[in-house]
Amino acid sequence: MADKRPAPEPDPDEPERSTAGPILGALAVVVVLILVVVAGQVFGSSDEPLSDSDLVSRTVDAYVGAHNADDDDAMTRLRCAELSADQAPLADVDGEVRIDEFGTVDIDGDRGRVEARTTVDGTQETVVWSLTRVDGDWRICTA
Repeated sequence: MADKRPAPEPDPDEPERSTAGPILGALAVVVVLILVVVAGQVFGSSDEPLSDSDLVSRTVDAYVGAHNADDDDAMTRLRCAELSADQAPLADVDGEVRIDEFGTVDIDGDRGRVEARTTVDGTQETVVWSLTRVDGDWRICTA
């Protein structure tokens, strides 16, 4: 005759055994580490120094950002000392300026020029910015 005893109840003090939990946990850790490494490669800084062309474009971008934030101190730092605020680029612009695209950058020693397509009050135009390297930093030097 078959044994009709009920199956034993699990011991409440004994931990449940599951082999999938630790494996899935380890897999999650590995995936997170891979994502961190990939993000570091994509968004991390490069050991290569920026080119003068990049620095010229960044200076113009920073100047426009300072204009949009009404940060007169930053605009002053980004201009040559001899260029007054009322003669500087964007002196007559009250609204926000957006740089849509940088074009040609020409570097000749310590002088640089960059074309920038901008939008001001919905109107697009291409503007040429002139810069000069002063003590190693690029500065906006002419209107």
